[in-house]
Amino acid sequence: MEDGQDYWRKRCTKWMLALVKIYGILPTSFSCLDARSEGRTAVWGGGFADIWKGRMGDTLICIKVLRIFIDNGIEERARNFCREALVWRNLKHPNVLPFLGVSTELFVPSFCLISPWMENGNIMSFLSANPGHDRLISIKEVASGMAYLHSLDPPIVHADIRGVNILVTDNYRCCLADFGLALAVETQAPGSSALALSGSIRWLAPEVLDIRLFDPEYVAARDVYAFGCTVIEIYSGKPPFSHIRTDAAIIHEVLTNVCTGKTKPGTGDLGRVGEVVDRCLVTRAADRMGATEVVRMLNDLGQE
Repeated sequence: MEDGQDYWRKRCTKWMLALVKIYGILPTSFSCLDARSEGRTAVWGGGFADIWKGRMGDTLICIKVLRIFIDNGIEERARNFCREALVWRNLKHPNVLPFLGVSTELFVPSFCLISPWMENGNIMSFLSANPGHDRLISIKEVASGMAYLHSLDPPIVHADIRGVNILVTDNYRCCLADFGLALAVETQAPGSSALALSGSIRWLAPEVLDIRLFDPEYVAARDVYAFGCTVIEIYSGKPPFSHIRTDAAIIHEVLTNVCTGKTKPGTGDLGRVGEVVDRCLVTRAADRMGATEVVRMLNDLGQE
């Protein structure tokens, strides 16, 4: 039985999510009023956000500036920004990137999400610079973060696990980052926009690519599939289906060949983790092992 504190925490979060959906606003306690950016340009730019380096006092911070697209509507972007901040703020785990706050004033009219600065970057760039790093340790840490998300009540599905969304701390610990697509399982229903074709195609599970394979009882299983693809990425240094260029061709490959066991998302020697990856990539979500089992199997490998 949950204690009173947990009960009211969940109720408050549910109420705030409802307010975010209607009004697109956050409590003032989320704001980082002393955050400031450094430099004249972003250190990295993607399709939906730019990354700036900054400071809060003497602390180096990462400022994720979400891009505003006029045709998409600023109100919708505001709601999505607030939802990401609200989900992320409630997460506390060594393998989840800490949330520091938000700012709506640093880059008006854009919205900013603020987290600690990770000098080592993401796991793929880190491994490129440090090829001798123990990859098994890294994937165990990612699995631990995923299992934590799935253990929450309601479970949180990251929905975009891949190399660029795994950051490396100063002491080489991996942390899951970027909760822009994360969703609380109990708030989603089949056919909802949150369960639509969202995420990075190369890491998407079959049930996300084909609604006929969707099972509402196993929404979190998409993370396990993405984790399996990410292990391939970490060990090979290449994204899944690196030999295929277009999204349409990748979808066809997954539904036609991967689902029938003819091919896998990548090639290369996975060594001892090969069995774990195979069980993560099982076609039916209901037959895929859960995140806790992934952690157990990886821990067993570490003891061999």
